[in-house]
Amino acid sequence: MKKLFIFSAIPLLLSSCITKEESKVIANFNEKDLILSDVIDEMPNQLEDSAYFVEKFMNNWIRKEVMLSHAEMNLSTDLLKYEKKIKDYRASLLIYAYQQELLNQNFDTVIALSEIENYYKKYKDKFRLRQNIFKGRFIVANRSAPNLNRLDKWYKSESETAVEALEEYCQQFSKEYYLLDNKWQYFSIFNNKLPDLIEEEEYFLRNTKGVFFEDEVFRYYVFIKDYQIKGSSSPLAIERDKIKNVLLNKKKIEYLKQIEDELYQNALAKKKIRIY
Repeated sequence: MKKLFIFSAIPLLLSSCITKEESKVIANFNEKDLILSDVIDEMPNQLEDSAYFVEKFMNNWIRKEVMLSHAEMNLSTDLLKYEKKIKDYRASLLIYAYQQELLNQNFDTVIALSEIENYYKKYKDKFRLRQNIFKGRFIVANRSAPNLNRLDKWYKSESETAVEALEEYCQQFSKEYYLLDNKWQYFSIFNNKLPDLIEEEEYFLRNTKGVFFEDEVFRYYVFIKDYQIKGSSSPLAIERDKIKNVLLNKKKIEYLKQIEDELYQNALAKKKIRIY
């Protein structure tokens, strides 16, 4: 019969300075010991209640060992199959950890803009917008803000003087604003902030230059400088980060394959590999 021992000294250990008792056995099951120092190694820094952590860790360890013992007994006929899976998983885990360490230490993560542009040109037909995008402005101002009639004119003006006045006004009086009208953005980001959602986005974008909406407190200004409809070719500015990740992953795979080949050839040269 499997026996479980929880030592009576635990309350004393937990309530005192545990660093003095690190070599103590605090629990035992089926001839396996749980040492206090092993628990301390897993303890987070600046823990407020170390006694609770040790007790919880111990209870979880006991439950795991009990379940593991019964699993080994009841799966004895298939144990070799599981042992192979465990061995394969351990090998995969160690190789993955080593690869990540190689990437963290030596891998160059720089992807040149020219590489991104070339990839985009090569596969441009495959990049399609899944959402409507636009270049424009979005401003939310309190209906009681001063000189709101000036904002009514400035928000859709493209004169340099008006744009400067608009930015200054927004900094002082707007609740929220976006004025980067030379950058593509998903229209849904701003549509979701309007008092009433625009259901027909495509129709709105095609037929609107500048408009504002109101609720009881705020006025919402939308200026459409340019737009592209869902399903059309997606611009590089929208796809740049996605392409960079694709190229980076490809570069990682090639780098790790190169390391693997070098290690293999090195082992062959040192006659560490024998094929019979």
